[in-house]
Amino acid sequence: MRLGKIVSSYSHLQYRCQIYTRGEVPDPPAPDDYGLGTYVTVPLGDDRSLVGIVCDTLLHNPEYAVYGPRLSTPEETTVFSPDYLDEARTLVSIIAIGYVDSSGCHHDPPQTAPLLNSEVLRMSPEQVRKFHHADDQVRLGYLPLLIALARTTPVMTQTILRLLTTLEEAFPDGPASTRLRLVRQNLSWQFRVLSLA
Repeated sequence: MRLGKIVSSYSHLQYRCQIYTRGEVPDPPAPDDYGLGTYVTVPLGDDRSLVGIVCDTLLHNPEYAVYGPRLSTPEETTVFSPDYLDEARTLVSIIAIGYVDSSGCHHDPPQTAPLLNSEVLRMSPEQVRKFHHADDQVRLGYLPLLIALARTTPVMTQTILRLLTTLEEAFPDGPASTRLRLVRQNLSWQFRVLSLA
């Protein structure tokens, strides 16, 4: 599913995606499609694709706190002012956790950053499972990076717990399920204790 496009970055690991709205694509995504902890992929222009996680949301509304009178309703604006451009946007932050190329799945960020306006796609449950699956086990090579970011970014704790829940749904049974449940319970306890300190 097409979610949006890369419009800026904070660093080599963190990017901002502008979510598509009505008029930009035939079937714009719903808010549940780009929620916290959603796995996404961004083609890098060769055989590689960056893999990332939605870790924050920003609602951009330039008309906020503008209390001047309106002569037309939003419905009338399309008729009387067809050149009017609605600049309200939903932006999501994406953290790069790995990449996929012809040799397989890697849990390290790629050396190459995506280009501006690169399309952001939601990963299917099968793609998420394949990215984490290794020898009947589940791989979480990027988890230390997210835990380190959780020390300075409070929303990251909820992102980590949400993605672990998603992975438990992708691996519903076997040793992988047990491992994921233990990791989630352990981190949930640690985050609660740290929030009290």
